[in-house]
Amino acid sequence: MGLARLVVSFVELLEAEVRALGAGLLDLKIASILAWVAGCLILLGFSLVVTGFYFTLRRGVSGPAALVVTGLATLAVSGGILWSARKIVRRA
Repeated sequence: MGLARLVVSFVELLEAEVRALGAGLLDLKIASILAWVAGCLILLGFSLVVTGFYFTLRRGVSGPAALVVTGLATLAVSGGILWSARKIVRRA
């Protein structure tokens, strides 16, 4: 009788753990989708800022010069972000 109770208890525990895992995976999927959407919106926002910077510069200097300055500014920001990410990864 004791072994049968142990097996039933183990199966009930396993069932509860599977339910908890399923709920956790659903939360992970939702968080992943939200992160992708946020990443796309950040990329769009950054692109709009770069475009606005270009059009603002274009009023004062020629088109090619504005492109060069905008490109260099974008590369500087991107390099700073990558440098920060590298520092975070090395610290971890």
